[in-house]
Amino acid sequence: MRAAIAARKTAERNEIRRFTAHVRRRRQAALAIVASVTGLAAFVAVGTFSPVMALRTVTVEGTQRVDPALIVEGLTPQLGKPLPLLDANAIRDVIALQPLVKSFAIEAKPPHDLVIHISERVAAGYLSGTSGFTLVDPAGVTIEKSRERTLPLPIIDVKGASPTAQGFPAAMAVLSTLPGAVRSQVDRVAATTTDDVTLFLNPTGSRVIWGGPENSALKARVLSALIANYPLGSVTTYDVSAPTSAVVS
Repeated sequence: MRAAIAARKTAERNEIRRFTAHVRRRRQAALAIVASVTGLAAFVAVGTFSPVMALRTVTVEGTQRVDPALIVEGLTPQLGKPLPLLDANAIRDVIALQPLVKSFAIEAKPPHDLVIHISERVAAGYLSGTSGFTLVDPAGVTIEKSRERTLPLPIIDVKGASPTAQGFPAAMAVLSTLPGAVRSQVDRVAATTTDDVTLFLNPTGSRVIWGGPENSALKARVLSALIANYPLGSVTTYDVSAPTSAVVS
């Protein structure tokens, strides 16, 4: 009898375990989820709000004309803040004070570093005025002012020596189309409107009548071929305004 009673109790316990197994599994899963969420919350809190992730070093890369120290100094109020809580708008405002910066990217390097990658504006030519020369990029943004032309870049001869002049975008578009070997020989680009771009080449002053912006790639190829067949100094004018019937004189 005792053996039978023990066997019956064991069987009952096994049945109870079998029928309540899903309850235990749910309880264990719930506890695992709670533990995971709690651990993740603690990790985020430590990384976000504690000094473990505090900003200590700001590095500026990619600058030539921009003084990186000015950007680092401007970001001093961000030092000590956790990397995830840095003020992105404040960083943009500091970099925006540097007109030579064309674009930038921000890279956080835990636990304590911030790297700012700078892309500077590229000088394209000079505007010449009574006070000297203004070096500008293709968008007309001033890079520097000087009494002399310090770089071997062309003068952009447009009305009022202004980047807002009608001919300025056309002149820049032509320069960007020219192959490097030809562009390096351009001393001056004159444009009153978008349709009358004229180039003047070093060292002879030979003139290139370009015309408007249409067929610019073809015009550039034709001009290179003409200069190869009629070297600078052998003619005074290369007319590629109609590239399929170019003329030299």
